[in-house]
Amino acid sequence: MTNTVTIANICTISTIGFTTTYDPIVTNLSTPQTATASVTTTCTIGASPVITLDQGAHANTGSTAAVPLRRLSNGTAFLNYGLFQDSGHVTTWGGTPATAPTAVVATGLATPITIYASIPAAQSQPAATYTDSVIATVTF
Repeated sequence: MTNTVTIANICTISTIGFTTTYDPIVTNLSTPQTATASVTTTCTIGASPVITLDQGAHANTGSTAAVPLRRLSNGTAFLNYGLFQDSGHVTTWGGTPATAPTAVVATGLATPITIYASIPAAQSQPAATYTDSVIATVTF
């Protein structure tokens, strides 16, 4: 008798968005507001996961998967924001493999990865709650 088991290459993904406050009059008049979100993947050992983030539900004119121009919305008013791979908010996290982090290691265990958010300073909009939905995708 020969028994055979094949382990499939598989990944799962979960996300936690950011929540923060924004004060365009004092605190954020000249200083961006920063926050963090996270994405967690669990992938078969040896997989090569790539996690991309789409442009969001309210992308600005000129936005592309590679250069997303994301916006939070309360209906008719918007706040620009960015999602980044680094705490210095330099490397945008985009929706293409070339604009996604390359250091994701598949260990077979849940691997959390921080997403760094930044809302630029001096965006004067009405007081309200602003939201956006960004789709995270893992390919392997």
